[in-house]
Amino acid sequence: MTAKRKTAPKAETIAEALPSTAPLESVIFATKEQIEKAVKASTEATEKAFAATKQRLEAVAKSYGDAAKLSKDGVEAFVAAGTVASKGVENLNADLLAFAKSQYEGNIAAAKAIIAAKTLQEVVELQNGFTKSAFEAYTAQFSKFSEAATKLAQDSFAPINAQVQATVEKLVKPLAA
Repeated sequence: MTAKRKTAPKAETIAEALPSTAPLESVIFATKEQIEKAVKASTEATEKAFAATKQRLEAVAKSYGDAAKLSKDGVEAFVAAGTVASKGVENLNADLLAFAKSQYEGNIAAAKAIIAAKTLQEVVELQNGFTKSAFEAYTAQFSKFSEAATKLAQDSFAPINAQVQATVEKLVKPLAA
């Protein structure tokens, strides 16, 4: 007996003869979704990186501006301190010159009085009086000069101290926050 062979039905088109493309389409669709997700994630990561870089650059620019301002303020403080010191030294010199002039005049008057003295007792008394008044004048002038020099030092360093204080506050303030 001869077996009849079963023959496959004849396809009318080539597309019908090919196996189904449905699994291939689902793979392509899944791959497309994965690629879109990867592109979206990459885009978001790039945008975040650019935003972070922009913030850092802005912070660096601000820091540079702040540093430049602090530097400028520091220079201005030193100039102000120099001006105060210069004026103070000028005043101290004027005071010392006036004191030296008055002492010179006092010495000349004392010398004339000693020369005009008629007795040795009178010379000793004039000399003792002159020595006592000269010592008191020098002591008073030294005290006055010391106080003026101390005040000058404080006044001269006041602009620098104020600038240092402001700088420290600006630097510590971000750390405290």
